[in-house]
Amino acid sequence: MVINKNCLKERQTIQKTKILEYLCSVTSHPNAETIYNHVKKVIPSITLATVYRNLNLLAKNKKILKLEINNEFRFDGDLSHHQHCICKKCGRISDGFNKKINEYALKNLNNNFKIDQVQIYYYGTCKNCKK
Repeated sequence: MVINKNCLKERQTIQKTKILEYLCSVTSHPNAETIYNHVKKVIPSITLATVYRNLNLLAKNKKILKLEINNEFRFDGDLSHHQHCICKKCGRISDGFNKKINEYALKNLNNNFKIDQVQIYYYGTCKNCKK
């Protein structure tokens, strides 16, 4: 398991730490229930409500990304500049890493508005569903 150490820098409860560790080790953009099922293996007493509360807190504090895709919240531990590619057939979410796209948006779409974050979604068909 590869963990991005940058996303583990604030004071942590064990629940928050395990949620962050999981999110920083996957690229699948899981929903809260998937995160809960994984963390429950390590912390059997954790509740789904605790997972939701911590995910919302982490997103509010900009430690993770909270994505609303197809009327469902998904979470991403990767805070680097990247885009999300969403398959309209299977719902799979993958990352795209074209740094210039986000840099352009941050620099050139300002219009008297301070942009803190850019989220770009591409919708299409993944290579598995194309077959």
